[in-house]
Amino acid sequence: MKRRQPIQKEQGRKKAEEQLRLIIEAAPNEMIMVDREGKITLVNRQTETLFGYTREELLGQRIEVLVPERYRANHPGHRQRFFSDPKVRSMGAGRDLFGLCKDGSEIPIEIGLSPVEMPEGPMTLASIIDITERRKAEAEIAAKSKELETLLYITSHDLTEPLRAIEN
Repeated sequence: MKRRQPIQKEQGRKKAEEQLRLIIEAAPNEMIMVDREGKITLVNRQTETLFGYTREELLGQRIEVLVPERYRANHPGHRQRFFSDPKVRSMGAGRDLFGLCKDGSEIPIEIGLSPVEMPEGPMTLASIIDITERRKAEAEIAAKSKELETLLYITSHDLTEPLRAIEN
């Protein structure tokens, strides 16, 4: 009876790992799992599509392959700080984050970090959202706001001048 228990635990662990893999694959946004050293251990199809890499090209690579050059030097330190105090949080709060695609282009992104305890040790699951469309919409709103501000200034000026002339 005691011999059966380790086998059942192993089967349960494997089933749980497979369920996690299926959930990550089915997620609507990009998901990447990284170990303490920054090596990519899991990616989903959405990650392949967004960054232009195949799964095989990413697995085993350091996560910095997806970080623009100007941020790479500091990224390992940020990763180590996260692993020293792992908790669910947004990455880069208050800063603009960008991902580096295979073709060298950069995309604005938001990243949520979640610590995950795996049999191999602690991992980080990063949930990535491409915010390109949101940035475009924000830029359009800012441009329209500026146009409206200019129109209001001109209208105010054009209405005020005749009133001043009448008043004088």
